[in-house]
Amino acid sequence: MVRVPVLFLLVTALAGADSPLAIPHIADGGGWRSTIAIFNGFSSEAAQVNVKFRSDTGLLQDVAVLNYGVVRSLDLEIAPNSSVYLETAGVRPNVQAGWAEINQSAGNVPVRAFAVFRQIIPGRPDYEAVAAGMRAANGLTFPFDNTGGLATSFAVVNLANSACTVDVSPIRDESGRLLADAPKNVVGLLASGHAAFVSTDLLPETAGKRGYMQFYPSFGCGAGGLAMVGLRFNPSGPFTNLQPLSVESPF
Repeated sequence: MVRVPVLFLLVTALAGADSPLAIPHIADGGGWRSTIAIFNGFSSEAAQVNVKFRSDTGLLQDVAVLNYGVVRSLDLEIAPNSSVYLETAGVRPNVQAGWAEINQSAGNVPVRAFAVFRQIIPGRPDYEAVAAGMRAANGLTFPFDNTGGLATSFAVVNLANSACTVDVSPIRDESGRLLADAPKNVVGLLASGHAAFVSTDLLPETAGKRGYMQFYPSFGCGAGGLAMVGLRFNPSGPFTNLQPLSVESPF
């Protein structure tokens, strides 16, 4: 496999391609709101896209979207050189997490997309991070930093049509030392499933350390690959997304 450095996180989905453009994490309710932005830029044709909101189990789930009502799926036509913004209402008492699947059926330029998820707590500024639209990957390498009260979390989506376990290897600290002698199974996902987790909960060897780690589908997973986003949380409240250091394409 050739490892392709990531220069931009806005990874395009080819019109009509089998692999969707995935937003690997959205959150709504319990003080969270998410906005998905889809761009049909540099195009001379309208783009036809379908947006599906999926739960941790991979099934479609109801999401309240401003100006559209409660939906599980949306068919959109995006005019040339324009964009569409889908903002969740944030009215649920408890947080609902999941991901969004964007499939394009028409248009001469692939659409691009990202989501901004915002945490709203009265009495303090709102904090935001970005989950970028990306195609399926067979491996993603992310930095992590769990030092000084910082916490690194990840959200991962299984884009295969069958269940899959996500492995991590290697895990190295900032000096290059291996923190685990063998690959670690971190999470099992159903077809089109999603999970979000704090790195130290599933990888305790990363506590108090910083470095990098590689995620990939375990042997025997069906064709499809993964989509991911990394998040770095400051103990005082703010958080930001982490760009992958490398992505292995399955194509």
